[in-house]
Amino acid sequence: MGVKILFLICLLPHCVPFASSYQVKLLYSTVTGIIEFDFDTHSATVLLEHGSSGVYAIDYDYQNRYIYFPRYSYHDIVRFPYPSNNTTLQTVVQSLSYPTGIAVDSANDHIYWIDYYGSQLSRCNIDGSNVTVLSTFIHPWVIRLDVTNRWMYIVEQSTGILKSRFDLSDRRTITNFTSTPVYCMDIDTEENRLYWINYDGEMKSCKDDGSDVKTILSTNVSRAYYAIHVVGSYIYYANANQLLMLSKTSGSTPTVLYNDSSYIYSIFVFNQSDRENVPYSLLVLYR
Repeated sequence: MGVKILFLICLLPHCVPFASSYQVKLLYSTVTGIIEFDFDTHSATVLLEHGSSGVYAIDYDYQNRYIYFPRYSYHDIVRFPYPSNNTTLQTVVQSLSYPTGIAVDSANDHIYWIDYYGSQLSRCNIDGSNVTVLSTFIHPWVIRLDVTNRWMYIVEQSTGILKSRFDLSDRRTITNFTSTPVYCMDIDTEENRLYWINYDGEMKSCKDDGSDVKTILSTNVSRAYYAIHVVGSYIYYANANQLLMLSKTSGSTPTVLYNDSSYIYSIFVFNQSDRENVPYSLLVLYR
């Protein structure tokens, strides 16, 4: 087995995650396309044009190597192979109302999604077969899965966050929002915490049982915040058309990674390396 030697260099004042050896990329959606941001070059490339539709979530099937996302105005869920030169969209599920949240459970070959207007949580096989409506909620928007511990978390945008087993047992509200609506949330599975941004521009966090609620950051701008993703030591989020990064360390200042010309609606950090064998601490380098 070959040995790789990694040199860590940090140029102040801003330290930006960099991983050219392991091909860590950040994917985000706008109203017309799925964009790939390269940490190495700080450039953004349009992967595909998905049509004029809201894409409020992106998730990835690492086992079969597909990106999945729902198209709000097209009433469907689509996928395309990634990384690949072929970005042809494949329809997975169609004839939905207005899908928003999506989560992939590769371990069990399932996809979960939120149908906003029907207030429904549904599931199907990874190829779109065996569509099943699992339950209804009050104004659901986001779904996130803790596959290891078999928990799902659902944001009801006007009330709070619900936690449930995959079979919908032990279902309960773990935190109530102080400002609504809330359109984004993510799980930090390393530290067992949830992160979200409310309409007042407050980035909040709590333990996965709803305790220890903290305010991480205040943007001081009231608007809809749609995109947040937590990986390793960093929080990636969008403020309108700005793509930003924030260390989880208390008192950190956000770094602007990129200014897009369009509003950003979802974020997903993709790691091409062998996630089972390479610790994340070795995957995030600094420039």
